[in-house]
Amino acid sequence: MKKIIIFSFAALIVMSLSISSCKKIQYDEVGESISLRDNLIGNWKLDSIIQVDQTAVDKGFPAFVQKQNITSLFPFGTVTVSFTNDGTGNAGNYSFTNPGNAPLFVAPSGTWNFFENGGPLRVRLVGTSRTDSIDFGKAYRVSDKKLALRVSRRFYSNNKTFVYYDLNFSKN
Repeated sequence: MKKIIIFSFAALIVMSLSISSCKKIQYDEVGESISLRDNLIGNWKLDSIIQVDQTAVDKGFPAFVQKQNITSLFPFGTVTVSFTNDGTGNAGNYSFTNPGNAPLFVAPSGTWNFFENGGPLRVRLVGTSRTDSIDFGKAYRVSDKKLALRVSRRFYSNNKTFVYYDLNFSKN
């Protein structure tokens, strides 16, 4: 008799689990898609710039040595950049406005284009005297009105990053 009760109870649990597992799950809406191409176009104001010493990170130095907010050390609050589109979505012109004469780390104006296979992960900035490449630091939706770019400095001998700057912008 005891075996029948245990068997019946086990069968009841299995049936209730199988019935509850058939319930349709309702997921929330995913929302607006992320498009690095669409997000780049526009006028941007530099909000902050963070310097990260990759060598200090690799060697495990204390956090205050690895990363520093250098926004207040120079007049970065006056820096703006404008990215325009040539109609293809993959290239256009750019221009930094820098009334405080803060160090920019890239050519002040020129043309830009994406140059990563499989997606626009890197932007090439071609100025009159130099060519720079910048990476997207984070991916934001267009409605977020934010842009994060990363400028890396590398050793010529092995192309390894020794310092990078995270530039955080908000849309004007």
